Amino acid sequence: MKIRPMWVRLWIGCILLSAAFGQGKDPYIAGQLREIDEFNAQGSWATTWESLSKHEVPEWFADAKFGIYAHLGVYCVPAFGTEWYPRLMYQSDQKAFEHHRRTYGDQSQFGYKDFIPMFTLERFDPAEWAQLYKDAGAKFAGPVAEHHDGFSMWASKVNRWNVGNMGPKRDIAGELIRELRKRDLRIVTSFHHAFNVQGYYTAREGWDTADPQYADLYGFPLMEDRTLAYDRWLIKLKEVIDNYQPDQIWFDFGLGKVPDEYKRKMAAYYYNHEKTWGKPVIITRKDEYLPKGVGVLDIERGWTKGIAVDLWQTDDSAAHNSWSWVQGLQVKTPEEMVHELIDIVSKNGVLLLNVCPKADGTITPEQQTMLREMGQWLKVNGEAIYATRPWKMYGEGPTHTEKEGGFLKTLHYTSRDIRYTRSKDGRTLYAIVLGWPQNEVTLRFVQIENAGPDAAVMLLGYDQPLKYSVNDSGNLVIQVPSLAEGQRPGRYAYAFKIEGFRAELSPEGRSFLPGAVELKAENAVLEGGKIGTEERDGRTNIGFWDDPAERVHWLVYVTEPGQYTLAGEFSAVANQCLLTVEVAGQAVPFTVGSTGGWDRPRITSIGQVRFDKAGVYHLILRATDRNNWKAVNVWNVRLVPQR
Repeated sequence: MKIRPMWVRLWIGCILLSAAFGQGKDPYIAGQLREIDEFNAQGSWATTWESLSKHEVPEWFADAKFGIYAHLGVYCVPAFGTEWYPRLMYQSDQKAFEHHRRTYGDQSQFGYKDFIPMFTLERFDPAEWAQLYKDAGAKFAGPVAEHHDGFSMWASKVNRWNVGNMGPKRDIAGELIRELRKRDLRIVTSFHHAFNVQGYYTAREGWDTADPQYADLYGFPLMEDRTLAYDRWLIKLKEVIDNYQPDQIWFDFGLGKVPDEYKRKMAAYYYNHEKTWGKPVIITRKDEYLPKGVGVLDIERGWTKGIAVDLWQTDDSAAHNSWSWVQGLQVKTPEEMVHELIDIVSKNGVLLLNVCPKADGTITPEQQTMLREMGQWLKVNGEAIYATRPWKMYGEGPTHTEKEGGFLKTLHYTSRDIRYTRSKDGRTLYAIVLGWPQNEVTLRFVQIENAGPDAAVMLLGYDQPLKYSVNDSGNLVIQVPSLAEGQRPGRYAYAFKIEGFRAELSPEGRSFLPGAVELKAENAVLEGGKIGTEERDGRTNIGFWDDPAERVHWLVYVTEPGQYTLAGEFSAVANQCLLTVEVAGQAVPFTVGSTGGWDRPRITSIGQVRFDKAGVYHLILRATDRNNWKAVNVWNVRLVPQR
């Protein structure tokens, strides 16, 4: 049998690495593992999921709402494509592969390790960074401790490939953390290094990724000793925990394949330090890579559809197209980021925002402007964000996500979009309007049950109380002061502070609660020759309904019998548009009033129906009186069980 030379070298290299780094041979690794076990044996958190899943989310984290970190690493030197350049430069079907050959030479002559001497961070000023984060309004911040590439951003002892030994020859993570703490920011450190252990790089004979002497940088498959690989994974975490005492440890997706034994030891070692340090800490994880309760769920570039029961976090980048500095970086606008933060907080979330520094250690002016604009907004409106909790409904308006989870597109909001938060004691409601409203704001999801003697509505940043009224539906209507753009309290979004009222969720608002069935315009069967669907503001609606003989049909699946409340989103120019819903042998007539335009949908209460059993039903929407028909656009119909 013929053995390929590359695999011979791999086999020999693994023997050498095991000898050099193995637990039984290397005193540092053996000593660090022993310290972990001894410390955990004395701690109150056992190395079991049963114990660790009882860990509570610290109140400081629920209060913080906004943090910042940065993808700063060797991958910032080539600055091409994305932060995954180290991986893609070795894959022949990727643009980075050919770019690398044209720019630096063949991979056999110039590998990823050869970028390290070019990674000098000569203009890195940790005090400047920390002050920028503080000015942006962040309550916690920190470094990417190690990305998939295997290069540590602290002066590691277990990993020779680190900033203390190579490149800038400075403890970058440590310097930044010290400056952040001077400014009373809590510390987050992110770890992405599990993927390195599991096969981040492609190996080919003649490349450095196949050379055993670099196995401790390029990881699997060079480092075939899985015990050694995961021992080093754990000790890297221990070094950061011991040296920097982070308040949050954030994990990327590779955590899912790390053996449970190592994850349990890591979590127990970290949580057992709470008593030693005298402060509560938290782990954040992707998906279900740790059991529920062990850490807070993080959703990458995404969010939930509604209010989540448990606190969650999203990590998102300041750029649309990368997590690290690259040529052609598409930086998000301040308005996009302010709106994203508001939406996340209204749904019981926390935003961890990534910035994209250059390889010289600077953050570009465009990103700095975006961060400072966020900070200016938070100086005025932070009361409606920090230390708040979700209200009964996250918000109302035409712009909302149809999906939930990660990697969703940025939404663009309007002054018709409102998001709600409340104070911890529940006495104050904040209605944040995502654009300057004209004349008045009607909070259709807020039903006023009672107004106390001290009831008042204020606009944060404006020193005069606002006039308000309660309409026939019980909704709070706020009179907006007539202010020119330069007189308004800031930009992007405006927070109305509502105190002294007993406010409940209106019937229209309840139609959007979890468990409601939404019949969307795009899923309807349209009966007629003219009626059809169209797109407005990125949403589908049913329009061109000029013929009263035409009808709209849906099939609705009811999961449980009982009474249901019906409501829908409609738009109309004329008043007194008369429609009827027919379903389950019942006919419910209702009226749609003028909404001020075809592109201005509002929620209209329809009525109630009863379903005697679970199953599939045929629902028809039709004109009530064909002789008195006035056109209406239909966006959706919702059915809410009355439990």
